[in-house]
Amino acid sequence: MLDISCENRGEVLVAHLSGRIDAAASRAFEEQALAWLEAGTRHLVMDLSSISYISSAGLRVFLLIAKKLKEADGSVKLCALTPPVNDVFEISGFSRLFSIYPSLEHVT
Repeated sequence: MLDISCENRGEVLVAHLSGRIDAAASRAFEEQALAWLEAGTRHLVMDLSSISYISSAGLRVFLLIAKKLKEADGSVKLCALTPPVNDVFEISGFSRLFSIYPSLEHVT
């Protein structure tokens, strides 16, 4: 199960994600992310400090978000990856595709 809460910090939408981003949750995550972009979000920070697991389906959503924001001259930043999630990003090579920060305080 994936829970998402958001807060606006100026022009930046900060999304706090918690739970698991697995195949079952990735569809709802994608729909939510696309809704943010359709609503005009151009700068997104995702706090992953409470994510315990991410699957390849979840990685695909992050890639989709990054592509759409790049097309819109926006940005996506990730922060506070847990060790298991960081390992997946490292092994998959996604750590080279995203700006990743140790904590939310380092981003804002």
